[in-house]
Amino acid sequence: MRAKGHRGGSALVLAVCLAGCAGNGKGLDQNGQPIVSGGASSGAITADFQSIQDNVFTPICSKCHIGASAPEGLQLDAAHSYNLLVGVPSAEDPSLLRVKPSDPDNSYMVRKIEGASGILGGQMPLGETPLPQATIDAIRQWITNGAPNVATASASAFAVQSTAPADKAIVRAPLTHVVVAFTQEVDASLVNDSTVILERVGESCAVDGVDAAACGDEPADNPTKVAASGVLAPLNPSVVLITPSVPLAAGTYRVTVRGVGGGAMANLNAVPLGSNASAVFTVESDQ
Repeated sequence: MRAKGHRGGSALVLAVCLAGCAGNGKGLDQNGQPIVSGGASSGAITADFQSIQDNVFTPICSKCHIGASAPEGLQLDAAHSYNLLVGVPSAEDPSLLRVKPSDPDNSYMVRKIEGASGILGGQMPLGETPLPQATIDAIRQWITNGAPNVATASASAFAVQSTAPADKAIVRAPLTHVVVAFTQEVDASLVNDSTVILERVGESCAVDGVDAAACGDEPADNPTKVAASGVLAPLNPSVVLITPSVPLAAGTYRVTVRGVGGGAMANLNAVPLGSNASAVFTVESDQ
């Protein structure tokens, strides 16, 4: 958060692992098996997150979906993908989660890679050969198993991992959710409107139509608090979902997580962030 990222150029309109990036599929052969040097297969993809990350998200999806300018704010590199997929609402259909643990049929990511009826846009990867059935089966089984994460070798310090929209991103209105992902599970009792704050800022730039770059690194003062609720994502307590009472219209916004003082955001061991973290993004009119 506040990392000097690039601007995202499109709205949060695709809420799937392969959204907005066709990918070339070279990570898998026609049987859904990972390809190693020389075109040989290293063995069938397995129904665990690490295998899916190594053989689908990283080689296919993250060619586009990486960094602060990742399309749709969806970063699918190994450091970010889990917390931007599991328990996070789809932007195309907010009634569905991108990945709903234990329920692949109602996980929007699965519907998109299968080309199910009712999806918006085309089957993913867009304009390319669909993922092999063996790969889809492995993804479905991982979700059926509860979509478990992979424990890292060394635990990271408690910190904000990413936001969607990312800092300095530009997305299209309306925006229905803001996602804040943490490196560890969050104490749910500390998620409230004093620790997670959404504000409209930089009003002069938004109203006068000045290029966002003219606002500088920090938007004009005079923030206006936006009515919103923050809750932990379903079955993913490392993610806070912020839902404005009304979808965000065109303007510049700042999301802040308070990490100091009484009742600061903390993990399950009562370790606070230790500093405030914020990200500023711009919502553009969809017209």
